[in-house]
Amino acid sequence: MDNPKLRPIEAHPVKVSGRDMIALRDPLGWTDATPVISPALIPILQRFDGEHSLLDIQAEFMRETGQLLPSDLLKDVVAKLDEALILDSPRFAAHRETLLREFAAAPVREAAHAGASYPGEPAEIVAMFDKHFESPDGPDGTQAKTKSGPGVPHGQSATDDGRAGRAAHRVGLVAPHLDLRRGGPSFAWAYDQLRGRDDIELFVILGTGHQPMQHRFGALRKDYETPFGAAKTDADALRALADGLPFDLFADEWSHRREHSIEFQVVYLQYLFGGKLRARIAPVLAGSFHEFSQNGGSPLADAEVASFTAALRKLVEARRGKVCVIAGVDFAHIGGRFGDEEPMDKERREQLRREDKTMLEAMASCDAEKFHQSIAAEKDARRICGYPAIYTLLAALQPRAAHILHYGQSHEPDTNSVVSFGSVAFYT
Repeated sequence: MDNPKLRPIEAHPVKVSGRDMIALRDPLGWTDATPVISPALIPILQRFDGEHSLLDIQAEFMRETGQLLPSDLLKDVVAKLDEALILDSPRFAAHRETLLREFAAAPVREAAHAGASYPGEPAEIVAMFDKHFESPDGPDGTQAKTKSGPGVPHGQSATDDGRAGRAAHRVGLVAPHLDLRRGGPSFAWAYDQLRGRDDIELFVILGTGHQPMQHRFGALRKDYETPFGAAKTDADALRALADGLPFDLFADEWSHRREHSIEFQVVYLQYLFGGKLRARIAPVLAGSFHEFSQNGGSPLADAEVASFTAALRKLVEARRGKVCVIAGVDFAHIGGRFGDEEPMDKERREQLRREDKTMLEAMASCDAEKFHQSIAAEKDARRICGYPAIYTLLAALQPRAAHILHYGQSHEPDTNSVVSFGSVAFYT
């Protein structure tokens, strides 16, 4: 610890007893500890890079500020951050190995967000999700009933009403992964499309991988546990997806441990089918496509993307009519929480709506490359976190038609931030 090194962390301003402080959080989920520090420590922590010794840090602090940084204070900061598992240290390495072993040995992937993002009891989940459907903005709500185009909120057009024609083959859905308390009606619009669809045998769930992954895609072979019980994974489907890929589809199983983008879809599917999901699931996280949004090149030029989309298409075709692919995604992330300084006022939110509408129209064209270019044209300036999963769905399924079901924005005035989201159905 003579050369302390911070792990990748996020820093957020907070108020503590009226004082401006900084909360440190681990975005990778290795620890739930959230130490709070004084902003005065930031120049010191910036030197926790593994290259500066404690003496180096003291000397540079003296040169820059003219003040003495006591050794006891500096060592106390190091000790407390190490105890919180914020430093890349032997303590953290041992903790990490313990978690990896425990997760590998666990028979199921336990629910990580029950009791927080959604209730921990089945009856409470049912009551909450029922309200999503009954909300004025939901598929059973007053706004839906008064629209000239049934079931099409926010003035979107559609070729069918999203409910009639159950014989129509819905091969894919885009659903949010926003906190269920904020995005509930949009979840309901997506899952309303699956009412009565007992014929579906497999749900391939493409989640958004929010932490760094070794590969473009990472599947999990464990069953997904929720308060409703375990949603069973389809071992045959996962083997079919993994066979022949130029990478290990299961190398990133750990990334599923705390990821919410698939868990929320699983619990919604269980709710929709009365708490007992007879169909099996194939949970797959989609990792970063950042370089494609920056250079404009097609993701299909990448061997991992091309091979996985081909494998998914082959699986869907082999089980024609029995598979639905769900992308658990959100759209834009703009504002203070994401490093933007402009105010998220009414005018900026309306501009975002127009920008998202252009992207949604590209998505609804069912052309994966057109959707990709809508992101790359602005170098993903709006931080579309669902970009990889949506592109993969379009490239693999090659649907013939789409129906924009819902669009919404979650505005946080306290953080001057907006996250947009929505739901879309795709058909063959």
